[in-house]
Amino acid sequence: MKRKRFLAACLALLLPVVPLSAGVPEGAGQNAVVRLDEEGYLYYWDYTGDYYGPEVIDAMRKIGYIDPGCSVFLTHNPEGEVITCRNYDYPHRVSSEDRSLTGLNIVLHCKPEGKYESIAMADAVWIGEDNPLLQRGGPDLEGFDPELLKILPYQCMDGINEKGLSVSVLRVDIREGDQPARFPAGSSMLLRFLLDDCADVDEAVRKTETGIIVPEDWQGCHFFVSDASGRSVVIESRNSQVSVIPTDVCTNFYLGSDDMEDNYRNGKLREEAVRLTDEDLTPDYHYGYGHGYHRFVTILGQLGRFRVASREDYYTRMPESAALVILQSVAQNPYTDAAGISMTQYSAIYNHDQKTVEVWPFQNYSKSYIFSVTGK
Repeated sequence: MKRKRFLAACLALLLPVVPLSAGVPEGAGQNAVVRLDEEGYLYYWDYTGDYYGPEVIDAMRKIGYIDPGCSVFLTHNPEGEVITCRNYDYPHRVSSEDRSLTGLNIVLHCKPEGKYESIAMADAVWIGEDNPLLQRGGPDLEGFDPELLKILPYQCMDGINEKGLSVSVLRVDIREGDQPARFPAGSSMLLRFLLDDCADVDEAVRKTETGIIVPEDWQGCHFFVSDASGRSVVIESRNSQVSVIPTDVCTNFYLGSDDMEDNYRNGKLREEAVRLTDEDLTPDYHYGYGHGYHRFVTILGQLGRFRVASREDYYTRMPESAALVILQSVAQNPYTDAAGISMTQYSAIYNHDQKTVEVWPFQNYSKSYIFSVTGK
């Protein structure tokens, strides 16, 4: 990331912001949550409380299922720095009566004692979709209870720590016959434990074997884990079996299993990613392994344009502006159901060398916010 661009972004953050009048949860630090954008989709909070205490852990375990869609890929910028590029997708609605799309994302800085410092993106609406928190700019509303935010470290959907380890959580569909998650919110808790305790991919893989959150707890989501060396893997659990798959792209279908549909035509088995007609040759467009395959091949095809052919290993390199174009190409729109029923709440680019995150809220690609892992 060029110094001029970084300084410009930092200066932008010095512009006036609106502090939350409700304050912060007791024991969660004295710094106010501040609004970053005019619309009230994006906030920042320096969380200094003890979220490993029993009160916060017990409160988190009462939260229901999180269901993020999402797309993510790893590449390098022209300076050779490792960057992880991420869209976070989910269509939160104002209420059952008002189907307007909304969202509340908080850039969360955490530095728990004895653990790694991190900057992460939290989807605060998962705390309670029936709360005014769901409303756009909800924390600014009179009567908002700041105690709700005490579990926010466990509502992070992606982040990076001081060692350059980045973790993103993505949904996978539970198929008929598959074992569902025993503890539905376990996936977001595991993401927090990986950010707090792991310095690289190998440590993250070993962390999933510690039993703090067992595989039966976090099925239904998988994790894209990348580190400062440029290594990236997906860790996923299916029917209690954990798989670790090296990959630089991930969306929302299992990478460690063959979910391609078996189709027969004229008595012969065929497996195909694209089907244009049914067995009677009637138009019946069908694409891919499952949820997110459109986005997967869209990213994969574009990464090929940026592969460095002079290298023997697989290596892609592009400016952050090109990476953002790829993220925009797989952003899920709110206007049709062509890409499913999701919605891209934010796009983010994590720089593993600079230990920063740049965020574009609610598909507003004309303005971004950059934070370092120290919260600056």
